[in-house]
Amino acid sequence: MPRSVYFSQRYRPEQNLLEDLLIESMKIMGHDVFYIPRKIVKQDFILNEDVISSFDASFLIEMFVESVDGFEGDGDLMTKFGLETRDQITLVCSRRRWNSLIGRHGYTNDSVRPREGDLIYVPFSGGLFEIKFVEDKSPFFQLGGSGDTKGVIPTFKLTCELFEYSGQEIDTGIPEVDLIQGGHTQGSRVVLDFDGGDVHNLGETLTIELPSGILGEAELLQYEHTTNGSIATFGTLTFNDGEFHTLTVGTELTGQTSGTTSTVTSVIDLNDGDAALFVNDDLTQNSSFDIIGNDYIDFSESNPFGDPS
Repeated sequence: MPRSVYFSQRYRPEQNLLEDLLIESMKIMGHDVFYIPRKIVKQDFILNEDVISSFDASFLIEMFVESVDGFEGDGDLMTKFGLETRDQITLVCSRRRWNSLIGRHGYTNDSVRPREGDLIYVPFSGGLFEIKFVEDKSPFFQLGGSGDTKGVIPTFKLTCELFEYSGQEIDTGIPEVDLIQGGHTQGSRVVLDFDGGDVHNLGETLTIELPSGILGEAELLQYEHTTNGSIATFGTLTFNDGEFHTLTVGTELTGQTSGTTSTVTSVIDLNDGDAALFVNDDLTQNSSFDIIGNDYIDFSESNPFGDPS
């Protein structure tokens, strides 16, 4: 016998009521988190992955933490590359709230749901998580279905894993998040010659003009005065042609906030061979391995099996 025609599971006011109750419960029992959209600067269309990406905006939104028993995932693992932390957390957010607070402002084009690769900063744990999977069919049609699933399923379930920094540009306006780039990036370090007495502001974005005329941008992460000149450390370099370039002597820099101009007089290599140089990565051992390796392997021969000529 078919269902009764006097009761409908597609009654839109009931669907709206369920969504209103979920939003209210999130505002009462949820947690405030920062949603950080990923901006793809350059994309590899063959492998379908981002070559260069940045995070330059953040949006405050409330979410449920479904992982009430603690972090999930593989936890802390000791591998041959050191200690790896693979904590996961499951968050639930309202579809309507996400669309009104983030979906219409956090992307250059319309997005119907959160995207994998975006970041979520959870202040109560101090963790920065990357979205690995977005489940947009849970709970599964509690009040029936219709052609418009956006109005039927009121939430997104986000499976997130602890973020591993890999050279992205981070300028979200959240001090705890922005410090990640300054503490982990292997940036460019140069000696600058200023045209006047003013210097660049720490943390400002600089416009780069290479001697070849190519334009780019970089964030000033660190700055110090030494007897050898004014030494500046920059974050990830991005250029308008989408290619990777290094700073060379003669490169002109202009502060977008201060308006100060400077010129690169020399480029400093970031390694652990010179104790006088500042090293961003305390664990770097490239020069040490090079020196020790010379005691075991003779690198002077280009072909250890003989000269084919």
